[in-house]
Amino acid sequence: MAIDFTSTITDFDQQRFDSLDRTAGFASSYSRLRQKELDPRWLSRYLGWFDDHLLRAAVPVYRPRMKSWPDAAYDPRSWHLPDGVGDECSPGASLIVGGCGDRRTGLHADAEARTPGRLRRLLVELAGVAADEDRCLVFPYMYTAAKEALTAATDDRIVWAGLGREAHVFGLSDPQWESKLPSKVRNTLRRDQRKIATVPMTAGEASWSEVHSWAAELISSHMADKGHQEISEFVSLRYSDLDCNPDVGLMAFTAQSAGLRGVQTILLWQGEMEVYEVGLTGDDSDERFALYVNLLFHLPFQYAQARGIDHIRLGSMAETPKAARGAVFKDYYGGVLSLGDTKRLARDSKG
Repeated sequence: MAIDFTSTITDFDQQRFDSLDRTAGFASSYSRLRQKELDPRWLSRYLGWFDDHLLRAAVPVYRPRMKSWPDAAYDPRSWHLPDGVGDECSPGASLIVGGCGDRRTGLHADAEARTPGRLRRLLVELAGVAADEDRCLVFPYMYTAAKEALTAATDDRIVWAGLGREAHVFGLSDPQWESKLPSKVRNTLRRDQRKIATVPMTAGEASWSEVHSWAAELISSHMADKGHQEISEFVSLRYSDLDCNPDVGLMAFTAQSAGLRGVQTILLWQGEMEVYEVGLTGDDSDERFALYVNLLFHLPFQYAQARGIDHIRLGSMAETPKAARGAVFKDYYGGVLSLGDTKRLARDSKG
């Protein structure tokens, strides 16, 4: 049994790494985390556990290189943690465990490595590194199973707050998928289809290279309308990063009517689809609604069913329309092990 740190994910087998936890999908995949190693805003390392050459766990950890958080969503002080526990977690006083981007985090540890005793041993190693630098351990955007394993391994010392819920649609590869949905959901889908049919529109599929000249601006504008500011040049950079990843398929659905134009980007990874970002012109109207539900729901559903894709991720916003169209939700959480508790955990290695 060997536990040690490495500076690159390429020291692990890609297939084995991805098999350890698929909960977060592409966001926490080998190839996505390898891209994050190149992000100059973060310093990355990995704690690996090999048991007779079999990789049991590989836990990424990140130190912010800047004085401010590269993404404010990763600032524990914004998570509304109880008792002010996140107040001490500035960028220079935090060691991020699991992931630093895309707001979904996996815990790459197999069943053996997730038992409280085994996982605690890994956390003791992480705590030792953090304590030496006066950093607390921060666990962003963890799903329920990972949260429960980490809680058990630290004797319930991690303080958690809910950070949202991710919408999922399962079972699309079943030819009887729609007929098995609750009647209320089926009625909503059929009502959508009637509204789509009343609006003359051209809908299609495209590669990112075919739409990037106008789609980045449209996505940027749509995000601004929702209160998320990102200039189109930064949107283009993000998509260039995705487009050059060899393990994810990046495509777009497009829809255009007489007065409106829309785009919905899609990520395809290992048999699942992620409905990623939308851009849509115009003000609220029946015409705009028809384009919206076609882009976000019906075109992805049809594409998945035609190709045997069983699982779609629909993101964490707009829960009501997603639930009305068959989505179920998975919670994710942000957690902090305070500096004092991090140092106490680190002392386990000396006990």
